[in-house]
Amino acid sequence: MSAERTLPRWYVAFALCAVAVALLLFAGFRKDQGREWKYWQERFHEQEAARSAPGDGGAALVELPLEVRQLVVPELDRVDRCTSCHLAVEDPSYAGLPQPIAHHPDHETHPFERFGCTICHGGQGRATTERAAHGNVPHWDEPLLERKYLQASCGKCHLPGDTEGVASLARGQELFEDLGCRGCHRLEGRGNTIGPDLDQVGRRRTPGWLVRHFREPAVVTPGSAMPPLDLADDEIDALTVFMLSLTGEQLTEYYVSMRTLASPSAGRTLFTEKGCMGCHSVGGQGGKTGPALDGLASRRDADWIYRHFRDPQAISPGSAMPQFDFTEQEARALTEFVLRLGDSEIVGYLRSPKAQSAEERGRLVYRRYGCAGCHGRAGEGGIHNPNAKTGEQVPALLYVAEGYTTEELKELIAKGQTEIPALDPARPPPPLYMPSWRGKISPAQLDDLAAYLESLFPEDEELDW
Repeated sequence: MSAERTLPRWYVAFALCAVAVALLLFAGFRKDQGREWKYWQERFHEQEAARSAPGDGGAALVELPLEVRQLVVPELDRVDRCTSCHLAVEDPSYAGLPQPIAHHPDHETHPFERFGCTICHGGQGRATTERAAHGNVPHWDEPLLERKYLQASCGKCHLPGDTEGVASLARGQELFEDLGCRGCHRLEGRGNTIGPDLDQVGRRRTPGWLVRHFREPAVVTPGSAMPPLDLADDEIDALTVFMLSLTGEQLTEYYVSMRTLASPSAGRTLFTEKGCMGCHSVGGQGGKTGPALDGLASRRDADWIYRHFRDPQAISPGSAMPQFDFTEQEARALTEFVLRLGDSEIVGYLRSPKAQSAEERGRLVYRRYGCAGCHGRAGEGGIHNPNAKTGEQVPALLYVAEGYTTEELKELIAKGQTEIPALDPARPPPPLYMPSWRGKISPAQLDDLAAYLESLFPEDEELDW
């Protein structure tokens, strides 16, 4: 009787491993054949074949293999594979068709070989699936922007308000200044430090988070002293667009030329807001502390003026001009403006009653330095300040003309009020306070701001002194 022969165990294990490898190879092959980008490239080929001339048989499509396509933009450190699915972005004949096979209307002004896709749209450029490419995956901080927030990307290269078609971005910046957000937040070196710095908030927060925070700050950020913003939905969206534009992304000169070569109109606004006419004269109008600016272009070149705006003491030791901490774009905008001061239209504007009104200039100072963030857009007050002895809210400024002389008011602004009396010592101290503005705004600006605050006294009432 012969013993029954059995296969060694390792034979069985080897056979099972071989079957498993075969199954994995088959699964990998099926997965590779079913790639999303292959599906859309096949649909594109079908579209092209249907559009080909009769008798052509779609012969031209032989030269279009199924493959991952990518745009490499070294200047932006980007590799974007979006065109693996969005194959018709450069073809106007696909305008109006549904995504992803549709034409991109801005291709002429923003050629993809120079800009790529994700610098404007967000998303994960190296990904090859829709979900990952659109950035809807864990640990990816730049998801695809919704269309209504897309203008935020324009702020990386352009100044808000200087480019047509980006009204939402410009409106958001306007709201930021009008609401006095700088009263608590610092941006580009200007503002207070009660709230977080906003220079890179667009990298840290999503649109949804920002919208919820604007509506209910204390709910989203427990303990926040920021008051809820009573704004319409479109205003909330505009402010969100502006916040998303603040990424702090460093781009090369080709991309930021619209920011560094700022327009004279932006310089004119700065010239008025900073109260330059309080010290300098133009066309015989203005102050006498600093030199007259008529004919400046014949005495100084653009580089000298720019460097003087950035650091007056380094260029003119002993200069009485304050250190304004202008950003590069602001200094360039001012340079462009003052070099054109011989223009009769500009001189006429600066000599106009509106431009020469101390109250009007003071209103701009009030707006620029974020006073409205605590005292309200027109000094009406009412901003909640928990545990403050003055009724738990920031006081209104409508009656400062009655309570202070002009000199006392200016000294109060310069000194600030960093210690607000607490209503209940057992509770946390009031979170909002008034910083010292000494050395941060010029004497001319301080004069104008005092004049504006005094002008807020109700016209139908009489001063009680």
